[in-house]
Amino acid sequence: MDVKQKIKEFILKEICEDLGLDIQNIDDDEQLIDEGILDSLEILKLLSFLDEEFNIAIPAEKVNLENFKNLNTICEMIYSTEK
Repeated sequence: MDVKQKIKEFILKEICEDLGLDIQNIDDDEQLIDEGILDSLEILKLLSFLDEEFNIAIPAEKVNLENFKNLNTICEMIYSTEK
C-alpha cells in the first residue's frame, strides 16, 4: 500500500469516524480543511500518525494549512521532508 492510500485510510477510519462524518471515500484533491474533515486537532493527529507510520517528523515550518489542503499536498510535504 502506498503512502497516499495509508493516509487516506487513516483519515477515513481515525478522523472521519471520530468526527461522526459519514464519508466513504476521499478524492486526492478533495479540500480537507474546507470540507471540515481536518482542523488543527485532526492535523495534530495526522502528524502523530505520519511520525509513527513513516518515521517522518514534519518540521514546524511546514506545518501550515496550505500543506494540509488535500491528499496531494500532504504527500508533497512528506516527499519534500524525506529528502
